[in-house]
Amino acid sequence: MSDERTRLLEEMFRASPDALIVTGEDGTIEMASPAAEALFGYPLQDLLGQPVEVLLPEGLRSLHARHRGSYLTAPEGRPMGIGLELRGRAVDGSVFPLDVSLVPTKVDGRLRVGAFVRDATERRRGEDLLRFVNEISQRVITGDPTPDLLEMTARRARQLVGAVAAWIYIQSDDREQVVVAAAEGEAADSLRGATRPAATSLAARSMRLGRTLAIPDMTAERDVLTEARAAGFGPGLYLTMQAEDGPVGSLVLARRRDAAQFVAEEVGAAEVFASAAAIVLALGTARDDLERMRLSAEYERIARDLHDTVIQRLFALGMQLEATERIAEGVVAERIRATVESIDGVIREIRETIFDLNRPASAGPDGLRSQLRAIVVECAQQLGFAPRLTFRGPVEAAVDESLVPQLASVARESLSNVSRHAKATAVDVVLRVGEGWVTLSVSDDGVGMSGEPAAGHGLDNMATRAHRLGGELSIVGRRPAGTLLQWRVPLQVV
Repeated sequence: MSDERTRLLEEMFRASPDALIVTGEDGTIEMASPAAEALFGYPLQDLLGQPVEVLLPEGLRSLHARHRGSYLTAPEGRPMGIGLELRGRAVDGSVFPLDVSLVPTKVDGRLRVGAFVRDATERRRGEDLLRFVNEISQRVITGDPTPDLLEMTARRARQLVGAVAAWIYIQSDDREQVVVAAAEGEAADSLRGATRPAATSLAARSMRLGRTLAIPDMTAERDVLTEARAAGFGPGLYLTMQAEDGPVGSLVLARRRDAAQFVAEEVGAAEVFASAAAIVLALGTARDDLERMRLSAEYERIARDLHDTVIQRLFALGMQLEATERIAEGVVAERIRATVESIDGVIREIRETIFDLNRPASAGPDGLRSQLRAIVVECAQQLGFAPRLTFRGPVEAAVDESLVPQLASVARESLSNVSRHAKATAVDVVLRVGEGWVTLSVSDDGVGMSGEPAAGHGLDNMATRAHRLGGELSIVGRRPAGTLLQWRVPLQVV
């Protein structure tokens, strides 16, 4: 070979961006390019004469030695470890993924194997990025709930850049604070649901500026969430989750205090993932909106069917029974009359159901109906049976929000009194709206009023509430047994 060609090959060997490592048949390193020194951190003179397994994690060295022996039985040029996760170990102990291509050659009758080695971190990260985004997209398509999607987004983001914790902020309804909607990894339980005023939040600042904020030490930054500072996190990233219509949240990634800072490649991959996840989650929100619209339309259809078909048939049946009652006598007439009253009760319950279907928002946890239902369920444990709850009139639409806590307190106190004193076997709770008044009635079949002074202040408190609102409280006995309590106030409270 000419001197010129020799120099050319030597220059290519030194300038190659891939590390080139040449071993003998016994696996001893005979040559290594400068890129190998840069990749693994060993000085070239320290590598020569070492077994090639020194460049692998300790747990893989014996396995690699066996594979190397098998390879030498039929050596050929090919990528190494097809389908395997190849990893190398640097002089500082850090482990990273590798791509390796093997080139066997014979010189002067001796077999040598050249290995072209490249750091595969960025290629693997790119594959993970694509796989994670596809995974979230598929979960959106299959209809997973948004909280589950947020949890998975935080988990995959943490895995993408080797963070120990990840959480996602979203803007709260009052726009004055941000709240952690999902958390993954270390300290997840303490982080999830934590809030921060928007004015001092790094997450809100990241969303407002539309760019990533890198925090060298999260424990030393006063605007970091208190729970995150307490966890002792070090390097942190605040990434805007930017969708087409603007930011939908902020993704936060954290490492331990003694860990390395996030490098540019990691920040870039995390930014791409945050933006892609934001678009997917925005699609999930749109899907939820469409589903709510579909359910609303279905509720309206069911309500129409109940009103136009079921109620009309029950009403006609009641009319027929009333006509029969007029020609009946004695026990038969009484039974028919009781059946008609039962049908009237069923019609009232169906009308309440229709009202709920037409106003699905009233099923929310803060709605008047929902609160009274929760109180009835709560008091059922004390009573030993479930009181019957009935609504008459458009209670959600007509009753002012300021009256809701008053009605809830009166209902809870009334049922508590029944459970302590009445020895009842049945209780009816009726909330009625009509003629400018809202009336809460609680009736039971118990022992009735004792005539003795009440031991507590519950009745006095209920009466005071009513009088302050321009209303009244009345308590009367029922026949043959029981008590009827009525608490009523004007609908428009001045």
